[in-house]
Amino acid sequence: MTTNQNFNLLGEGARPLTEHPGLRRAYRSDGMTLGIIAPLEGFAGPVPTMADQSALVALMEDAGFAQYWVRDVPLLDPNFGDTGQVFDTFTYLGYLAATTDRIALGTASSVLPLRQPLDIAKAAASVDQLSGGRFTLGVASGDRAVEFPAYGRRHDQRGELFRESLAYLRAALENRFPTVRSPFGQLQGADLLPKPTHERLPLFITGTSRQTVEWIADNGDGWLFYTLPPEQQEHNIKRWRRLTAAKGEPGWKPFNQATYFDLAEDPRQAPTPIHQGFRVGREPLIDLLHRWESIGIDQLMINLKQSTRPAREVLAEFGEYIVPLFPAGLSPVAAH
Repeated sequence: MTTNQNFNLLGEGARPLTEHPGLRRAYRSDGMTLGIIAPLEGFAGPVPTMADQSALVALMEDAGFAQYWVRDVPLLDPNFGDTGQVFDTFTYLGYLAATTDRIALGTASSVLPLRQPLDIAKAAASVDQLSGGRFTLGVASGDRAVEFPAYGRRHDQRGELFRESLAYLRAALENRFPTVRSPFGQLQGADLLPKPTHERLPLFITGTSRQTVEWIADNGDGWLFYTLPPEQQEHNIKRWRRLTAAKGEPGWKPFNQATYFDLAEDPRQAPTPIHQGFRVGREPLIDLLHRWESIGIDQLMINLKQSTRPAREVLAEFGEYIVPLFPAGLSPVAAH
């Protein structure tokens, strides 16, 4: 567990982003890593049980997975039928920061138009500090229209609200006593604490968030994307590399793909499509993962919602046969 920390709450002399423990654990310059999106269980309907999650996360960390991602789903929307991991995103991440040691943690993704940017900034920097610098911040514009009036926001303005919120958030996190004029508020003569453990928080943008790819490349440190056919995703990644940098070079920004899996008991079972993913045995899955690795995916984010096997069995099989082929990055360098 992460304990006995010496915090740098003011961010004085913060180290460069390239030394960020979360990034070092989550990615490798020479291959693809594997992450999982919470919760660690398959479940029918919108609400998981959240049973034994702490023990399962420990198994996941011991198995060598690179990262654990926590979604931000404020309300149950029957049209979507998925509440993610139910708990408040940053409350749950604070708990996970205390119950893990090595695995990178992230949001996938915080819905910026619904929130006050200062609250997101403070919560994100707090998790980054409490986890010893293992946190990456995924952000999104939101896709559930029913949530917006509940927060007093307009769904049709989410693209503009996303940009405004992100600008406010970054100004508060990356500067001392900034002056901000924003539709979300006015900041002057006060400073947000804590600051991140490094020069800034690693920032990942989800989907398009109603922005251009050029804007995402300029304003994000990485891109979280959905599952597409490999040929189409390869084209997507090539465009991303043209706008950022080649893998392993200065300025390289990771590309992640989120995919649902139901790992079949028969290790040779051929892939059959499910929503945004596949039911598949481990041997064809390994071939599929190598294919995704070859087109440039930097981390595959696994979602087990549609799994028909107990998570403990799935994690054990991944840990024995699959994760060693796609290991996590370097062991984290302590942030404090």
